[in-house]
Order: sequence, then structure tokens, then C-alpha cells
Amino acid sequence: MEFLRAQFVTPVGARLRGCRVLLAVVVIGAAVASGCGSNSAVTTSPTQAKCQVTLAAAFATIGSDGGMDTITVTTSPECPWDASTAATWLSELSPTSGQGTGTIQFRAAANLVPTQREGEIVVNDNRVRVSQQPAACRFALEPASLAVDAAGSTRELALSTTSGCSWTLAADVPWISFTTALTGNGDGTLGVRIATNATDAPRSGTVSVGDQRLAITQAGVPTTAECTYGVSPLNQSVAAAGGPGLPVSVTVTTGCTWTATSTAPWLTVTAGASGAGNGVVAFNVAPNTAGVRTGTIAVANQTVSVTQSAAGIPPCTYTLGATTASIAAAGASGSVTLTAGSGCAWTTGSNASWITVTSAASASGPGAVAFSVATNTGAARTGTITIAGQTFTVSQAASPVPCTYALSAPGAASAAAGGSGTIGVSAGTGCAWSAGSNNSWITLTSGAGGSGNGAVAFSVAVNPGAARTGVITVAGQAFTVAQAAAVTCTYNINPTSGTVTALGGAGTFAVSAGSGCPWTAASTASWIAVTSGANGTGSSAVAFLAAPNPGSARTGTIAVAGQTFTVTQAALLCTYTLSSSNVTLPEKAGTSSVGVSANAGCAWTARSNETWITVTSGTSGTGNGTVAFSVTKNSVKNGRTGTVTIAGQVFTVTQKD
Repeated sequence: MEFLRAQFVTPVGARLRGCRVLLAVVVIGAAVASGCGSNSAVTTSPTQAKCQVTLAAAFATIGSDGGMDTITVTTSPECPWDASTAATWLSELSPTSGQGTGTIQFRAAANLVPTQREGEIVVNDNRVRVSQQPAACRFALEPASLAVDAAGSTRELALSTTSGCSWTLAADVPWISFTTALTGNGDGTLGVRIATNATDAPRSGTVSVGDQRLAITQAGVPTTAECTYGVSPLNQSVAAAGGPGLPVSVTVTTGCTWTATSTAPWLTVTAGASGAGNGVVAFNVAPNTAGVRTGTIAVANQTVSVTQSAAGIPPCTYTLGATTASIAAAGASGSVTLTAGSGCAWTTGSNASWITVTSAASASGPGAVAFSVATNTGAARTGTITIAGQTFTVSQAASPVPCTYALSAPGAASAAAGGSGTIGVSAGTGCAWSAGSNNSWITLTSGAGGSGNGAVAFSVAVNPGAARTGVITVAGQAFTVAQAAAVTCTYNINPTSGTVTALGGAGTFAVSAGSGCPWTAASTASWIAVTSGANGTGSSAVAFLAAPNPGSARTGTIAVAGQTFTVTQAALLCTYTLSSSNVTLPEKAGTSSVGVSANAGCAWTARSNETWITVTSGTSGTGNGTVAFSVTKNSVKNGRTGTVTIAGQVFTVTQKD
């Protein structure tokens, strides 16, 4: 019998144990079996060169926020492949296996560190490297602002940031310097030194570190008119033997300077000849070899009187009949007795403006001092009278009328460029209040605290973004600062739609926005990947890549700053090819098959047109496949011919007689 050759094709991608059979040769009439053993028929597989896999990424670098992306696998239709990754931050590979050209989708986790990282996706023996941008460094600085007096100071700032984020410390004015390193990495404590302001003008400067800006305001040296002084005691009596006098305390407005100078040669200032702020003056009295004498020391703008006993006279001693007095808020008059030796001189003086000595401002020997206390319209208060070097304390009750406070306005508006303003404060005499900013971009430049009527000055930083509102709290009242936005952002895209072929492809469109206006672009369809321009500011462009279409026409969108760009992709054009157009079989009953080649996603059917030909498998399929059929024994002389319609193609079967 004649030897006939028939081709049997295994479905592409099917996996047989021990071997992969793509083509088998069967010799009709010979006792040969097809298989993988030593007696098997000759088998072949796609050659290595034919099943080379090429990978193409749909992106250059993945953003630090991560998300879904794709890679394209290109290979021959009959070639199978598997995909995997060892990178823990790459996941959700879909699909993990396939055949022929296809697309693999995967998810990249967010990168939380400020360094770029790389991983690989492996498809068979081929690798595609996936790079991800580092996380953006974000910084936080506490406190958000500083206000210091003219004397200056050294302060500490707490810097918080992501580990690995480096920073540089800098100041924009020469009177701000640093006590710690100017560069660093990660969290840190920063030392800032503010030099003394020798002028009466306030000044401001900025410390920058990372993306943070710290505003520092420094008060100027108070003018003479702004300085108030308190000196106590104003009168002292010293024995003839001399020696140290009682220390003189000086209380002044913060930043105000003062001096202490003796007007008598027998009075010597031993400490506190000058100072700034509160302090103490010490002095020494020389022995007296003559009669009673009196000298003075000029302290700040006050005069301290020192009386020294005559030589040979026992030292004078002084005793007050009482050391304190309590006065009602309405005010009153009072007196206190003084016991002193005959001839012992003494003086008296009030150390508070609301206490007035009405008699016996100076005298000799025993006596009494009368005083009056003014009405108190505010909080409780305490003052003193110095009598012969002794301190008499007067305490006055608070006004029964509670303190009330009012602001000159409920708020203010500021332009985006920033600026300054003033808040007037109305309060009863003696009613204390304080002020503070609740926002880092609003800085108090003066008036952080006061008593009675006053004013608070503030400055507003430049607004880099959207409109914002902040609050300054003054005496428990809220003063609202509303600042306009840097710019009104409007967005447009051009064009608003685009088309791609079924094979996929890239495209771009323009985004128009005002300078400084931020926006993002995100695909709403898994088969569309934004390859550049996922984030932008102002006018720019967005690029995208569409994956091949395995089926019918489809539409997807990319959302950009409230605008929608529509991508329309054509349906896949299906083509079909049979591995052969005919086969000739012997007269006895038997089987055969024919291979079908089709694009992925393209459906087809197979049907017999003859009663003696039966399709046994592959009556329908999608993509590549195989149709198997059987024939009955031929009892017709001269043979017979029939057909099978497969994917619209005619396959001819000839059976001999």
C-alpha cells in the first residue's frame, strides 16, 4: 500500500508530560506509534530562535506613588510564556502566563524612601527592568515662627523628615547664625543664635531648611520714652562706721538700659554701675568722722538718698508700726508710725504711681507718714512705700467691674503678595491681655501682650497657592485674616480626544494652565497607561500608551485637572489560515486534523459538509487551535471527496477506494 503522510498539529501552547509535540509524522500501514519513548515518531517544537520573546515597557520610570502599569510581550503566536517577579514591591501580575503576543499588567507599591529603586519582571528568560522614582522629601519645623527681644537669644528648632532626606540650614540675614551643623540627614535638633539688635528699629529674617521657612522677628531697643523704671529702696540710713548699704533693686522695661552713679565721694558703687533689663546696684559707704551727712546715687532716672549718722553717735534704728496695709478698690487714705532715735533723720517715698505720700516726706526722730491710694479700675495690685529704708507694702483689691476687651475690627483681608496690619485693643486700665498667631504664615511683629489699651502689629507672608484664612487671638477675641489665592487656576486640554489602531500605540495631548497651577493625569482604563505628565504645573503635555486590542472596538478616558481626554481604539481585524487546504486518506475508517491560525481573540467555527465526515473536536475556538475529524470506511469505487468549512475556509478531504 502506498505510504501517505498526514500532519497532526497539537493545539499551540498545550503542555504534554515529558515533551511538547508541535508536529508528528505518521506512516500509514507501519507499526509505529507516536510518543516520547525510544520508539516514538519524530517530533519537533518551535525552534529557540522562533520563540524569542521581546519585552517593551509602557513607561520610563514609575512615579513614587506607584500604581498600575503594563509591559508588552512580543513573540510568535504558538510560543508560550510565563511571567514572574522577585521584587516584593511589584505584585498583581496579570496574566502570569500566556501565548503569543500579549500585555502583562502589574502593580507597583508606593515608594516610601527618598531613593530610587529597581526590580525586574521575568518573562521566560527575558527580563525587563522596572525603575521607580524616590519618595519626595517632606519636612516639618517646630516652632513655626520665633519672636525675640532686642537682647537676642539662642533657640532650638525641631526638624522632622523622612529618614534619608538630606537638608541644608541657611539664613537670609547676617544677624542669624547657627550653633549646630549646617547640613544633615533625617530628623534633627537645630540651634539658632539671634544676635543683639543695637538699634531701635525692629527687624525680621528667615531661616530655611528643606522646604520649610521659619520667620524670626526681633524687637528694637526701646526708646527712652518707651522705658519705665522702678528703683527700691529710695532712702537708706547708714551708721557712722559705714559699710555696705542695702542692695538697690532695679526693674525696667525689657531691653531698656540704665546706669548707677554716685554724687558723693563717700558713696562708692561696687556693682551694677550699668545694666540692661532688671538688675541690682550694690554700694559701699565710707566711715563718717564728722556730723550727719546725706548723699545720693542716681539709679536709672531715680535718686537713692543715703543718710549717714554723725561720728560718735550711736547708729540710728528705725521701726515701722506696721509693714502692710490693705486698701479697697475705691481707694482710701492711711498712715503708718515710725519709731526712731532723737535726731535720726529719715526720708520717705512712694514706689508706685497710684500711692501718694501726703505728709512727712522727710523728718527726724519718731513720726508718722500719711499716704493716699487712688481708685483701682483693674486687677488687684501691690505697691510699696520706702520709709527710713524700711518697706511698707500696700495691697489694693481689684476693681469690682470685670475686664472687658474689644478689637478695632473683626478681621482683615490681605493680598496674595502678603503685607502687614495692626489690630487696636480696647481694655480697662490694668486689664492684662495677650496675643498669638494660630498660623505659621501670620507673624506677630509687636504687641504680643499688654495691659489696658494697646495695639498688635502683624505681617502676612506671600501666598503661594489657594486662598486661605488664618486667625490671630487677641485678649480671647478672634481676629480673622483672609488672604487671596496666588492665582485663579483654569485648565484646558487640546485636543480632547484621540484614536489608536487595534495594535495599540502612543499619543499625546497638551494641557494649558496658569503658571503655578498644579494638576494630575490618571487613566481610567486598564489598557491605557500614562507614560509621562502624570503630574504637572502650568502648561505641559501628557503622553500615553494604549495596549493592543484583543477584541471589539473600545473607549477609555484620561482624567486631567477636571478635563476628560477620550481614547477610541479600533476593533481587532481577524484573519484565519489553515495549516493545509486538503488531506488524502485511505479507504478504511480513520481520523485526521488540521491546524487553525488566528489572531488572539478572533473566534471561529468548524462544520462538516458530508455525512461520512464527522468533526470530533474543535467545532469552535478562539485564536490558534486544531480541528480533528473522522471518516467512515469508503465503499464507493473510484474514491470520494468531501469538505469541512473551518473559519470560513474550505478544507478538502479525499478518500481513496
